[in-house]
Amino acid sequence: MSVFGRLPRRPARTVASALLITSTLGLAAAPVNADEITFWSQPYGDLLEWKRGMNALADAYEEQSGTKVNYEVLNWSVAFNTWLTVAQGGAAPDCADMYWLHSFSAIGGDQYGPLPINEYKDQWPDLDKNFYSGSLQDSHYRGDFYGIPWRGDVRPLMYRTDLAQEAGLSGAPQTWDDLVTYAKAMTARDDNGNVTRWGMSPGSEIVTQAYIPYYWQAGGVFMTEDGKTATIDNDASIAALSFIRDLVWEHEVVSPEFMEKSYDPESEFLAGTLAMVGSTPGAWPGRLQRENPDLDGKWALAVPAAGSAGRDAYAGSGYFGVLRGTEKVEQCVGWIKFLSSPENMQKLSEASGNVSPRRDVMASDFWSDTDWKKVVGETLEHQHTSQHPSPAWSALINDEPGSVVYDMMYEAIIQKQDVKEVVQRAQARMQAELDRVSK
Repeated sequence: MSVFGRLPRRPARTVASALLITSTLGLAAAPVNADEITFWSQPYGDLLEWKRGMNALADAYEEQSGTKVNYEVLNWSVAFNTWLTVAQGGAAPDCADMYWLHSFSAIGGDQYGPLPINEYKDQWPDLDKNFYSGSLQDSHYRGDFYGIPWRGDVRPLMYRTDLAQEAGLSGAPQTWDDLVTYAKAMTARDDNGNVTRWGMSPGSEIVTQAYIPYYWQAGGVFMTEDGKTATIDNDASIAALSFIRDLVWEHEVVSPEFMEKSYDPESEFLAGTLAMVGSTPGAWPGRLQRENPDLDGKWALAVPAAGSAGRDAYAGSGYFGVLRGTEKVEQCVGWIKFLSSPENMQKLSEASGNVSPRRDVMASDFWSDTDWKKVVGETLEHQHTSQHPSPAWSALINDEPGSVVYDMMYEAIIQKQDVKEVVQRAQARMQAELDRVSK
């Protein structure tokens, strides 16, 4: 059986039969597409099973409401450029599975892209009770309500418990100081002093994303809420950059090559040549459990270690929302309400493998049957949205030389330039980009 479960399928109704029914009842025949909406979604998990499951949900909703959902898959390879085009006036569906609300809303303004649905918010009277507050940040922008978050990618800490036990450690690191202690203890060298196992990697191979939670944990924010003013020339930037630089050069527990494209922390972790990853992408634990049963019992997750300001965890979220230009707002809201029911959110979470923003789903047997899944739920309490309200955000954090955050990291951490001067230059560059897109 599909992980979406058994769903009723509505028999197809032909145009001829629809006309016959309306004629028999003495009613005027409505346009064939009067009760149809178009819905786009990126694929998750197994592509064919995902599409079958979504079509089954669409059939069940048509049976319940009379509204037909024309479902279309939007492949990830073209998703970002497609939503960027939509936000600039390109062809759009009635509603969709979307992300980066803040950026695309800023681009589209009040003409294109995501549509606020404030007047329908009372359809979900217990949002704050039922959903994690961090997830709701991804469906609200400048006081407006745009839809319902349904998936997440939250990033806990991951470490090799076998290597920790070997080093005489118990439990998980709780603070930045603990990270240093654990990383030192689990770093291994040969007789010549060459490192054979690094104690830590800040995060995944996408190093700009790896940096962001440390900046938050130090108390920093990247820009003002209107996306117009850069706010990185501060003590938090200096603290985060200095902390990672010291891990590399003073404590010698992070590889100096961690910013190189060839560096693959996931493979290193699996091979036992890396002991700890400070911010772990959401897909890693499930994949490790499926594909590496030989490591069962040798790894664990933990809520990210706390900096001076807290345990903020990098998180992203997708939401179901409505697009500007549609004439089917009410039908779309009905479809979103159907998808966001506890039972359907459970199905979507299990099928996609993504964490759910709904607390009751994360408390289900599916998300409570292993220790690592329970930690994911705990980490959701500390999630910090990765969205920012400037159209320039994706360029600012691009994981390539030339982006503001990448260059700031490379200059301060790898090249060991004066951190204060690096941060001041990055502030000026970021402000110039924000000014450019704000005009």
